[in-house]
Amino acid sequence: MKQRLHTITPTLALVLALILTAVLTVSCADSKPLEHTATNRTFYQIFVGSFYDSDGDGIGDLKGITTKLDYLNNPKDSSNSLGINGIWLTPINPSPTYHKYDVMDYYDIDSQFGTMEDFEELIAEANKRNINIIIDLVINHTSSKHPWFLAALEEIEYGSEPHFRNFYNFVEERPGGGYYQTVGGLYYEAHFWSEMPDLNMNSVELREEILNIASFWLDKGVAGFRLDAAKHIFNSQGQNLEFWTWFVDACREIKDDVFLVAEVWSNEAEIMPYFETGLFLFNFPFAGHDGTINRTINTGNGERLASELARYDSEIRIRNPNGVNCLFLSNHDTGRSAGFIMDENKRKLAAAVYLMVPGSPFIYYGEEIAMTGSGIDENKRTAMLWSTTDPTGITNNPANGTNNRPPEQGVTQQLADEHSLLNYYKAILAMKAKYPDIYDGEILKVDAENPGISAIRTGNVIVMHNLTDTTIELSISELDVTLTDYLSPTGESVIAVNNALTLSPFSTAILK
Repeated sequence: MKQRLHTITPTLALVLALILTAVLTVSCADSKPLEHTATNRTFYQIFVGSFYDSDGDGIGDLKGITTKLDYLNNPKDSSNSLGINGIWLTPINPSPTYHKYDVMDYYDIDSQFGTMEDFEELIAEANKRNINIIIDLVINHTSSKHPWFLAALEEIEYGSEPHFRNFYNFVEERPGGGYYQTVGGLYYEAHFWSEMPDLNMNSVELREEILNIASFWLDKGVAGFRLDAAKHIFNSQGQNLEFWTWFVDACREIKDDVFLVAEVWSNEAEIMPYFETGLFLFNFPFAGHDGTINRTINTGNGERLASELARYDSEIRIRNPNGVNCLFLSNHDTGRSAGFIMDENKRKLAAAVYLMVPGSPFIYYGEEIAMTGSGIDENKRTAMLWSTTDPTGITNNPANGTNNRPPEQGVTQQLADEHSLLNYYKAILAMKAKYPDIYDGEILKVDAENPGISAIRTGNVIVMHNLTDTTIELSISELDVTLTDYLSPTGESVIAVNNALTLSPFSTAILK
């Protein structure tokens, strides 16, 4: 369903008023919004080793994150605080690599990042700031150095009764790519890399162990998990959906409001069925250089953006009325958004677009200061630039990285610059915090009768963006709305006078 903003006749106005009343009534009666305290938050993704170095060894650590919690959310002083209320930590378990996606021990902290006591302190300090922490749970594969895999190889070599061997996928004949030869003439499956053997979730014993791992970290105080490589657990979507349904149900037995967001890096058709499992899903079709957000901003097609947002939301709700849309611009695996959104005004607009959509959006660390990085993975995971003049806490870049394009200003400099991208991010989140309806609720398209305008309604709030570089004037005579807030990257005003709304270039307006 969509609503319109344009000049209309009195008869049509009456009809539309009745329709609007009916829409509002149905929306309020049928919608069962999730509690904001549990799920609908604005998350900040931290690649731990590149965020903040607390001990001078060149590697980011957990104490460093604790040190910078006030930057992320400081309830006592918001002037230098971003205003997020959720954190996603990339893997923190012991691992032989810099990225830690090959886990050697699911029950411990990598010594490069600190100790379990450091993690517990981080959880406690985050709770004081109403920040939920989720951690990466990598259960598609382990490290080849994990004790499970080493024990599996021993069982094969010595002909022992198989136990850990059942935790992995061993075959006698190599069926194709992604299999590597090992002891006994067998081959093991390793979809991503020879040193990350895939787990076999057909094993009942392994599933019990996975549930023990989830329970361990939930008991430690994490709010949930980011689930890596969710579509690769099995080579069959049907088996994947069965597994994740089981996992979601089992985790909710432990913590009923657990936050489980999965990486299904694919197109919409493949992503959507996973909402039926109860998982929340990252919105890859809207992200990146070729995603809906960047494409519609580049073409100034606001009408299409609003249509796609409403349609995608509807598709989620068909599969799960409580499904959560997790939008992002870039992450640790993709080229950073500042590398494909070159215009500063468009960067600010893109931030407003995805952060003001109901659900749980994710900001990749450094996105708020226009960090760049593309090509090899190491380039996308470089050191957070806290200052251009003070090196305190700035980590070393990952080895082999070739990205030498830091932003012109670090956090310190951008906080002092009222026109900076960082301060625009702060303003967006401060504005969003005033309107609970933006955090959750069905999205309806509002037809602004101008292709450059994206307008969506959720609850009693209309969020409107001007995706063009020109000023646009709209009639709002038939809607009982008030302009309550706006943001404008160019510094020009957004005004509502005599039932006419004037939107400056790339601006965002809130009508209630």
